[in-house]
Amino acid sequence: MRVGACPGKEARRAAITFGTLLTGYDGDGHTRCVSDLQEIRDAVRQFIAERDWQQFQDPKSLLLALVGEVGELAELVQWLPAEEARSRIAKEPLHTRVAEEMADVLIYLVGMADQCNIDLHEAALAKVERNSRKYPVSEFLGEAPHRG
Repeated sequence: MRVGACPGKEARRAAITFGTLLTGYDGDGHTRCVSDLQEIRDAVRQFIAERDWQQFQDPKSLLLALVGEVGELAELVQWLPAEEARSRIAKEPLHTRVAEEMADVLIYLVGMADQCNIDLHEAALAKVERNSRKYPVSEFLGEAPHRG
């Protein structure tokens, strides 16, 4: 989890970073920000510690929990016609159910990153950069990549 992803600090990154939190000012009057992912990580660490569940927090167990939660998310939309999915998810009660399952997915993903000592923020930005080279606009504008 990365500290210092402040809006305005790096315009390019700020444009694709979806979560930062203003946490105050340092001694020199500079804005301090912390990644939303770090806040989630810290909240989950506290939740786990309060229940003495550390012994259940290993990469394999978290991955299996993550897969289960992705399945629960998929189950909510699996039989919806593709052209209706967005509008149906925008309405209750499905909107809340999807948000809850997405939160579970994110929590387990952040927990797995924590257990594996992976900076998820940096890994995601690096992956977007690699994909931008792999799928240049000049070749993929309006075209889905094909596996073949």
